[in-house]
Amino acid sequence: MPTTYPYDPDYAVRPGAILEERMKVRDLSPAELARRCGTSETLVAGILSGDTPIDSEMARRLEGVFDLDFRVWLGIEADYRSHLARSVNK
Repeated sequence: MPTTYPYDPDYAVRPGAILEERMKVRDLSPAELARRCGTSETLVAGILSGDTPIDSEMARRLEGVFDLDFRVWLGIEADYRSHLARSVNK
């Protein structure tokens, strides 16, 4: 019987890092992203730094700008926050 290895990475990608890459490809500044999302630059800065989580409303707004399903944004966020929680408890 083949050996299986569970998928359990010891890292998680910060949602803001993915957002930064998407912004770079589209040549968007944080101010322009905030404008397109109808939100504040402060909120965008918080997401980029990892201090502010992406909630369902913001995920929908990002979906509209980047054509990436809102569930993907929420999944990335959930993985990141879960990783942070596990890291604290180690």
